[in-house]
Order: sequence, then C-alpha cells, then structure tokens
Amino acid sequence: MAYNLNKMVTQLNPKRAEPWNNMGMCHQESWNLDDAERCFRKALQIEPEKKQAKNAMNNIGLVYVNRCLPSKAIEWIDKALAIDPEFREARENKGLACLMLKDWREGWKNWAYSLAGQFRREIIYGDETRWDGSKGKTVIAYGEQGLGDEISFSSCIPDLIRDSKKVIIDCDKKLAGLFKRSFPEADVYGTRFKNEVKFAQDYGVDHRVAFGDLPRFYRNASSEFPGKPYLVADPERRIQWKALLDSLGPEPKIGIAFTGGLLSTGYKKRSLSLEAFLPILKEKAHFVSLQYKEVPDYAEFERMYGIKIHHWPRAVETKDYDDTAALVAELDCVISVTTAVIHLAGALGVPALVLTPSKPRWFYGLEGDSVPWYSSVKLFRQQGQDWQSVIEKVAHCRQQPTT
Repeated sequence: MAYNLNKMVTQLNPKRAEPWNNMGMCHQESWNLDDAERCFRKALQIEPEKKQAKNAMNNIGLVYVNRCLPSKAIEWIDKALAIDPEFREARENKGLACLMLKDWREGWKNWAYSLAGQFRREIIYGDETRWDGSKGKTVIAYGEQGLGDEISFSSCIPDLIRDSKKVIIDCDKKLAGLFKRSFPEADVYGTRFKNEVKFAQDYGVDHRVAFGDLPRFYRNASSEFPGKPYLVADPERRIQWKALLDSLGPEPKIGIAFTGGLLSTGYKKRSLSLEAFLPILKEKAHFVSLQYKEVPDYAEFERMYGIKIHHWPRAVETKDYDDTAALVAELDCVISVTTAVIHLAGALGVPALVLTPSKPRWFYGLEGDSVPWYSSVKLFRQQGQDWQSVIEKVAHCRQQPTT
C-alpha cells in the first residue's frame, strides 16, 4: 500500500524527493536493494543541497550496509552526518557498519542511537536514568530485540552483576527460567512485553540499561569477548532428553535448523529447504529438528529419502526456551543457518556449524570462520549465491574423525 501511494505521488510530481525516499524504503524492507538505491539516488538528484539530501545519503549508506560493504556505507553516512551530526538514523547505520568491521568501540557508540527507535524499544520503569557505567548501583537490564539478540547480549550480564549493587533482569518470558538459573545473583522477571510492571518500585532502582547497550561498556575490543559458555540448561530436563536421545542408538545426535529471520531481516538469504541439507543428512547420525516454525512434513520426507528427522514440538515449539536449551545441551552438534538456535548453542558451549550467507548480519562479520562471542561456533561462509559447496563442506567436516 505505502509503495503504491508513493509511486503514484512520484508519477504526479516526479520532482519531489520525499516520495522517492519513501518508495526506496519500501524496496529496502523487501530486500530489493538495487531498486532501493535507484530511488534514493533519484531523491538525492532532486534535492542535492536541501534537508532531504541527508535522508537520501543515509539511505544509500544503509543499502551498502545490507550489501555488506561497510566501508562504502560509512562514506555515504558520513556525508549525511556532515549535514546533521546528531542525525539519529545515520548514527545507527554507521554503528552497524562499524560493527560489521569489528570496530567495536565506534560501533557500539553509534549504534546506541538506535535505542527508542523503530527496532529497539526503550522501557522506562520510573524515575531512574539510563545507566552510564557507574558501579555499585541498582540496575534493571532489559531485553529489547529478538530472542537471539537477547541471548547473545546477556553474555555481558555477569560483568554487570560484578559491577553493580543489584541487578534486576526484565527479559522475554521464554527466557526467564533459563536466565534465573544462569544468573542466580540477579532477580529475573519475564515481563519485557508487558505494558506495565510493578516490581521495579520494590528495588529503589538507580538506572536502567538495554541488553544491547551492555557491550558498549564491556566489549570494546575483540580480546574483551570471553567466548565461554554462560547459560546453564535445566539438569532435570537434560536427563530426560539424554535418556530419549540415548534410546535412538550410539550414533551422533545432530540438531538441524534450515530457516531463519523475517522478510525484513533477510529471510530469503538466510533460509534453505530441508532437501538442500541432503548431503549432510546422509551422515550416519540421528537428526533432530530444531525448527520452531515452518515445520515441514518429516514423514513425507522420510518416505521420499529414507531419512528420519526427529521432531519433538514440546522441545522446540514451546513457550519456555528452557525446553529447547535442555535438548540442545544434550546434542553432539548443531548445524543451522543463522538463527536464534545458534546463539543458544554457543551460549551453552555446544558445537555448532553455521551456514552463513555471503552477506550476513553484522554479528557474523565479513571473514573468518569464528565469532568472538562463542568459541564453540564455526562459520561456513557462502560464496556468491552458491549454497551447495557450503553444505558439502559442512558434510565433509562432520565426516572427519575427531581427536
């Protein structure tokens, strides 16, 4: 609807920059980057010196962020910041580009501008202020993004606990049990999606801090990422899953996930079909589905290919991520596209092989086979549009004897 309206406006008055910018944003959200850039450049051509120019420059920069060309992105974003140094969206996009380059300090500083923006909700509990790194205070740390982000940024919680008088965690309800066990020194509430919470008034809170802002205080160099497991799965549920997995036989137990993200977060480039995993699935192993949505007909797949995929909805289609964590903790390995279960496996210290798109999210960087967040995670990077060679490399890696 928005695209069609803006297209109509550009046809009626093609010399207005704003509708061209808006139409470009529609293309951007649908991941049509070439069309998005064309629209943004048209807007810039119409108004090269006016206020609207900064929007077009920043938007072109965002196209380059999404193309994983961060240095080019920064060139364009800096042009926008030269017009308006406090341009919030430009600061946010520059942050993403810097993080992609592992320029952590500059990245976190700029990305902090995204808080209370379109994608990062700021939660205000009372008269407390944003945390500035002061030690010995009572601080509420709250999640503000997706499940995988909440897990990865929670690696900074032990640092925050060390530096604070008291830490209260406001997280996704799915993570509450897992976080209570993993961070016993903190008080944990699974209330981040509630419009009103009352627990804050019981603590005399000094400050609040978004999970995504914690790395700004604790992860300003690659050497500051511990890379060690920090989440603890439920021991009782682990025992139950271990018994079930052991009953399958002695072969390795491998978890798989093959879709991830939304259309606006790169679903098309991050997701594969189950059939694409066939070279991996031919290994002598027991395969366990970690799909929490878009679950295929595994029975039909088994009839066609003679390969059984175990899928237990109570573990992966659950509202309590403690169920998923207990299962993942008992697996020998996870093989997945870039989705939340990779963060879970890494945070638990479970070996994970990641099918990484050629143009990944900043978290996975641009080169190398590792991420500083998790030492148990290994990346297999796509070249161009080819997934087949990546899948074959993963299959070959799994077939090699371990020492």
